[in-house]
Parts: sequence; structure tokens; C-alpha cells
Amino acid sequence: MGVAAFLQTDRQALVEAARAHLDAHWQEVRAGHAAGESGQNVLRALTQGADEVVKGIVEFGLAPLANRRQVLARASVCALGGYGRAELSPCSDLDICLLYDGQFDSDLEALNSFLVPFLWDIGFKTGYALHSVAEAHELARTDPEVYTTYAQARLLLGSNAAYSRLKLLLAGLRNGPIADAVLAMARRRERPAELHESYRDLYAPEPNLKESVGGLRDYHAALWMIHLQHGQLSLDDLSRLGYLSAEEHLELADGLDFLWRLRNEIHFHLGKPENALTFAVQKHLCVAMGYGEASQPGVARLMQDYYTAARRVRGSLRLAERVCNHDGAVVIEASEFDSAVGIEVRDGRIYAGANDPNWFAESPPRVMEVFWASVRRNLPISSATERTIREHLYLVNDAFRASDVVLRFFLAICRRPMQAGGTLRQMSATGLLGAYLPEFAAVGGIVRYEDFHSYPVDEHTLRAVEALNRITSLEGTVGNMLQKTLEHLRDPQILVLALLFHDLGKAGGEEHVEEGVRIVRTAGRRMGLPDEDIERVAFLVQYHMLMTHTSMYRDIDDPELVVQFAETMKSTDNLRHLMLLSYADLSAVGPNVWTEWKGALLLKLYLRAERHLQGHVSMSDEAFWQQPKAAAVAALLPEGMRSEVPNHLQSLGERYFYAFPAVAIAAHIESIGPARRDGLSVMSVSHEDTGTSELTIITRDKHGLFAEIAGSFASQLVDVRGAMLFTTPDGLVLDCFSVSDASTQGPLSEEKVEDVKEVLRAVLLGGDHVQRHVDQSRRRLFALLQPRTPVPTRIRFDNTASRRDTLIDVETGDRTGLLYDMVRTLADLGLDIVSARIVTDARRARDSFSIRLHDKKIDDVATQRSIRESLESAITPVVVT
Repeated sequence: MGVAAFLQTDRQALVEAARAHLDAHWQEVRAGHAAGESGQNVLRALTQGADEVVKGIVEFGLAPLANRRQVLARASVCALGGYGRAELSPCSDLDICLLYDGQFDSDLEALNSFLVPFLWDIGFKTGYALHSVAEAHELARTDPEVYTTYAQARLLLGSNAAYSRLKLLLAGLRNGPIADAVLAMARRRERPAELHESYRDLYAPEPNLKESVGGLRDYHAALWMIHLQHGQLSLDDLSRLGYLSAEEHLELADGLDFLWRLRNEIHFHLGKPENALTFAVQKHLCVAMGYGEASQPGVARLMQDYYTAARRVRGSLRLAERVCNHDGAVVIEASEFDSAVGIEVRDGRIYAGANDPNWFAESPPRVMEVFWASVRRNLPISSATERTIREHLYLVNDAFRASDVVLRFFLAICRRPMQAGGTLRQMSATGLLGAYLPEFAAVGGIVRYEDFHSYPVDEHTLRAVEALNRITSLEGTVGNMLQKTLEHLRDPQILVLALLFHDLGKAGGEEHVEEGVRIVRTAGRRMGLPDEDIERVAFLVQYHMLMTHTSMYRDIDDPELVVQFAETMKSTDNLRHLMLLSYADLSAVGPNVWTEWKGALLLKLYLRAERHLQGHVSMSDEAFWQQPKAAAVAALLPEGMRSEVPNHLQSLGERYFYAFPAVAIAAHIESIGPARRDGLSVMSVSHEDTGTSELTIITRDKHGLFAEIAGSFASQLVDVRGAMLFTTPDGLVLDCFSVSDASTQGPLSEEKVEDVKEVLRAVLLGGDHVQRHVDQSRRRLFALLQPRTPVPTRIRFDNTASRRDTLIDVETGDRTGLLYDMVRTLADLGLDIVSARIVTDARRARDSFSIRLHDKKIDDVATQRSIRESLESAITPVVVT
């Protein structure tokens, strides 16, 4: 259509023509995306298409005006936001502004009244602003969001004078108060704790491409920090001016483009501006982006690439800090190993080789020495030095990896367990850790949904070492014991090395322990570690899961089991190291995975094994009910009830005593009387910090009780995160459940607690069949029946861990109603559940059931196969129509 014909077209015809043009262009861009076009090129193509339409609409709107050229001589139509950066996503809003000089007159009113309604009519969701240059300047002077909006404005058509004048005025604000406000807003991204809790973790299982740590907001914040310092707002500018190396530019651009491609595909697929990588979206992306079928391995590879890209985008904040940092230097004292000439401190950060480009090349071990200086001074390494180290990684060759000087620096770092975690993380960020230890590089970004981990293997490893630094903040008996053990550890470097190596075997496949031991011996010999130290580390890697598994899923009241565990440990030194390793490993599994209860189980096993290794006849503390903690329980009770404490503790056992704090035990004692009288007592405590509620149920034991409780929870859409089950000799049950609301994934509301209590009373006391309540909720439940994490299901039978019971270990993805479906299935098969250990971590369920059939173990293979098949059917939900 020619210009003259275009301007003579009526409005409705133009709306239809514009819609058709936009749809054709959108489909053309989508086809390019599907063919593998880069994320940035797709954004630019969408931006160019929008530019053409907006320009045409403005021309059409001005056509009736006799002086339309005069209007454009003093008014600017500008693109804002992502559209202004030429990063228009497929379903994002079209943000524009009409900026003008002089008075707002009838001609501008006509254009203003026409423009936005027309854009809405053709299908754009439009954000719109109308300001004079003076108004825009005044708003930008006081509002950081307005400043950032106009600072990234891009002229579409109209007056370059008005646009340029505003840009000049905004440049004058870069050293004013608004700059401080913009900088504070941008630097908030550096502090994840200040973000919404949904966005704080780069390794969230369902991250947000825009808002999460490592998302596009980090990149935008970095650009604002650099803009305020240097006036630049693009990666190309920073690279051209030398602020970014070619490698840094490429890495960041590659990470950004991957996020943009993901976002583009989500928008094209859903037809709306969605940024959340939900599990359903991940499955779609897996197929659409060439990772294969929507299976667990394909999704794992997709998320591995996402986390790598997010780490790179997160690194843009460090780059911004480096670009903006121009502080002076102070030379620090010499190292105990080598001359520290060339190592400096600037404003609390370590700098190295700043004045001598050959400083690292002259003595390659200095690359490792810089990190020892960081540990010794307890100061981080500067971004500038990180960049220099990355540029000198070519020095890390076979000779470097075998250097005894390098090893001395590395072991010196590992001998400082409180500082080692942060230093190893920075070493990893520069690439040095992976270069020095290629086996660590091999697990970079690997996501294994079959593991009980929220994080990729390398991130889990670093967090495990960092967990040692948090021991001093732990409270209670377990915390005190861990602190004392760490303080008196003879060779802390063995612990740090074991943590560093414990999961490196996962690069080779599912069974990682034997491979991990092989890696310890191969890498240890290459590094020059003494043979004795290699074997000590190998021992800890070989048994790194044993203490956690034994304490959480086996009966540690069984003396034979404890003896077997203690003799495997061989020495109290091994036991101490493994206790600390187990704490650190558990702490690094995922958010809020370490709990006082798990610590209490570890401590109990530790103390019993220690007593055996020290030659004591009895492994248990036979008078545990006389400890100071028991006196603390009594002090919390009314005077008339204090005499009940010893009997209560003895009837529920040592495991119960260590599992609960004094205040909880006192509350239990006070609730037992009402439970005996009324048949049921239910207590609820909310824990906002962990997003859970603790429900304690006291009632009379009976066959199928566990299934009835689990079904009552499922009927009210309550997820079970963990359970501790206790029974007194006279048949009174005290079961404590850690639960969360399936809909909100947070603690139960008061109303929800009352609903749960009502169902429990109806089922446990009123004779209602629990299945009726579950069926009433089945349609609401169905949306929650799919496992939240694509975890393969494993079912194992163990007839060796107990003299009387068969243990069934089940690992699978967690979902609402899972526990009920499993225990109901076991009950329907006529099996007696003697005890159960229920643990849900990182959205994965790992439950262990001690069962009997006709009061006997289940040795028959055919019976085991039948039970396995029934459980697998129960775990996999059936479609409800």
C-alpha cells in the first residue's frame, strides 16, 4: 500500500490491515525462532515490526491535521522499557511516550486521543505516558523508576530536539540525589534476602526468568549501575570501551540469549507474558528446544543449561562492580610461604598483579597464593583480580596441578574450614578450582533429579563447604556438639577435602560412590597428597551417606545396628569427621533441609557409636531422663505435673527425648491427659521460617491409624514433609508431623488447622471412613497429584537392617496425598506397619516403612514383587474424569 493510499484508508480498514500485518509478522518471527534464530534477533525483529506499525499509526493519526509536520517538529514519539532497549518479547507490553516541547495544544490532543486506543484495537497491550520535556525531567529528578524509564527511551519519530534535550537533562542528574536512589534500587539485586522469597534462589526448581536471582532483572540492574558511572547502556558499548574482555562479553551475551530464547518460546507457546519456568513449562521447553522427550533426563539437561546461563547473568552484577570501582591501594605484609609483593588491599578487597602484567606468569603458584591471602586476611578477591586470574588460567597445566607449592597454598586454605567455603566459591567463579581439579569442572551445572538435592552438583558441593561456617550459629545440644567437634578437629583439611570430593563421582552416572573414591585416589596422587591423607578422604567419600541414612531410616535403638555402624567407622576420628560431613551435606541439600530433629538423630547415633568405640558396654545413656534438659522440661510444667516427666520420657524413649526441645515435650505432657480423656488431642505450631506447621496428634493406637491420619491430611490438601512416630507401652500414640498447605506451600492457616482437626475427629473418633473424605476432595486433589519434581521412583526391600521387620524404602517425587496412597496400599495388602520414617526434602519423598506380614518378615520374592507393583500403581496417579 502506497503512502497516499495508506493515508486515505479509513480507521476500521486500517485496524484490520494492521492486525493482519502484525499477525503475519508475528508468525514469521515465530517461524524464525523455531528454526533456531537467536533470542536477541527475535527481540529485535519484534521491535522492528512494532516500530513500523507505531510510525504508520502516528502518520495516520496526524494525516487530518494541516500542520502535521509542525507537530512532529516539537513532539517526539519514544519507545520505553524493553521496547526502548529493542528487547520486545513476543507478548510483552508496548511502552511508549509522547514527549513534547512547549504547550500542549489541540493538535497534540488529537494525536494523544488517537494513538493509544488504536494500538489497543490492533492487539497491543500498551503502557503510555504523555509529558512535556520539563515534566519528564521533574518526574525523573524525584522518582527512580521514572528516571530509568526515560533514560532508556528510544526515539521512534518526531522531534530529535525534544528527545535530545531530555537526554541531556537526564545526564545532568547522574551525579545528583536521584542517582543514589537509582543505585540503591539497582544494588538491591545484589542482596537476595531483600527480594521476594520466591526469587531469592538462583537454583529454585521453578525459577522466574525475569525476577529470580540470575534473571533478567540482574542484567538490567548491572546496566543501571554502569550507566550512572559511565553513561553506557549496552554490552557492546562496554566491550568496545574495554570494560569487558571479549570472553566476558561472549559469556554474558550467551547467557542472556539463552534466557531470551526460553522466554520467547514460553510467550509464543502460552500466548501471554509468562516468565515462570514451572515444571509443566519445562517439559514443553524440553521438546520445543531440542532436548528430546519431556523426560527426566531431558528436563535435567535443559535446567543444567538454564542454571549455567543464570550464573553468567548473575555475574553481570560483579562485572558492574568492577567497572565502577576505582579505589586506592594499600600493600599488605608478606605471606608466610612467598613474597606478597604485588598483593594489595583496596577498600577491603584483595588485588593482585595490578602494576605488573607479568606478575602471575613469573611465578604461576601465585594464582593460588592470592586465594590464600584472601583466606588469611578474611577478605574477598576484587572483581578486577578475578578477571586477571581468568586471563591467566592458561598457567594451570599439569606442572601446576602437581606443584608442591600450589598444594601447600591449597591445603592452607582447606585448613581454615570457616573461611574455605567462600574462598572455594570465588575460586570456582574464576575457573581456577575447575582448572586445578578437572573432576570438579566435570560436575559443573549437572542436575540430577534422582538425588535429594535442590542444586546442581557443583553448587551443592560449594554450599556443603560453606555450611561449616554456619556451625557457630547453631544452637542447642546438637549445635554445641558440632562446634566443639569442629574446634578440636585435628586435621580439618581432611574434612574440607572430603566435602569437596564427596559427589564428584556423579559426573559418571547414577552409582557415584565407587567412582568418587577412584577420583579421590587419582586426583590425590596427582596433587601430591600423602597416601595416608588420600585414604582418609577416600574413606569419608565412600561412607558419606551412611550416617545420614542410618540415623534417619533405620532403628538406631537396635544395638546390633549401632555396633555394625561403629565398627565400619573404625575410629572416633573417622566418626567425628563423618558427623561434620553429614551435617554439611544435609545442610546443602536444599532450603530448610537441616532440622533439629535430623541433628538429634545424627547426635544419638554419634554418641552411641562413640561409646562403643571407646569400649563402653552400654551404648545408650541409660539415665537420659535425668539430664539437665529433663529438668528444663519440668520447670515449664505446673508443679503438680513435674513428677510425670521421668515416666513420660522413659515410656517414649531416648529418640523422643533428643528429637524435641524442652518446650515441646512439656506441651506434650500437658496434652496427654486430655487425649486419654477425650480420645484425641491435636496441637499445632506454625513455623513461618520453614514454611511449615507442626501438628502433634495424641490418640489410642489401632490398626490402620497411620493411614487414617495420612488420609485426613490428604483430604484437606495438606502435604506431609516429615513424620516422627512414637508409641507408649500402654498403646498411646504420639505422632508429630511437619506439614504444609498444598496450595500455598506455606504453614497452615488457623482455618485449615480447624478443618484438619474436624476430619481427624470424624475419622478417628466418629467412625467415618477416611476414603469418603478423600473422595470428596478427589477433584481438587487431582491438580496436585502429579509429582512436583520429575524424580524416578525406586522401591527397595531390606531384610538385613532389622531382626524382626522387613524395611521398604521408597524414593519418588512428592505430591499431595502420596503418603496416604502408600500406607493405604500397604494396609490393603494386609501388611502391618510397625514403624515409619517419613522425610520430604527438595520436593522429593524418601520414606521407609518397617512392615510385617502375619507377624513375620517378607522373604518371598514373589510377594515382594506384588507389593512393589501395588506401590508403584499407588504412587502413579490415575486420571480423574
